[in-house]
Amino acid sequence: MSTNKQELAAAIMVDNGKNASKAMRDAGYSDATARTPSKLTSSQGFQTLLDAYGLTLELIVEAFVEDIRTKPGKRKAELELAAKLRGLFKVAEDANQTRPQPSIALVEFVGDTP
Repeated sequence: MSTNKQELAAAIMVDNGKNASKAMRDAGYSDATARTPSKLTSSQGFQTLLDAYGLTLELIVEAFVEDIRTKPGKRKAELELAAKLRGLFKVAEDANQTRPQPSIALVEFVGDTP
């Protein structure tokens, strides 16, 4: 079950496109907690909220496969954002490192293949 702060932070992120840290501050989290957004984004309550918004792992995988098959490179930014929200990318805490680092070593796609 999600908390009120988790619900507010998720709504701010979805409605206003703010990053997790800014959304957390706006939702009432302390600055110290907002500096580690993975505390929010990796929580079960937050993941459940993303499912409720329709941002499921299945949707991300389906969209990614569709992009590969029909329009490669056209939605890279959107897919990266969705993957970050689902915790598929670990964003470095170090401000000098801006590229997302994959937090998964292997992903197996089961389904139709071209």
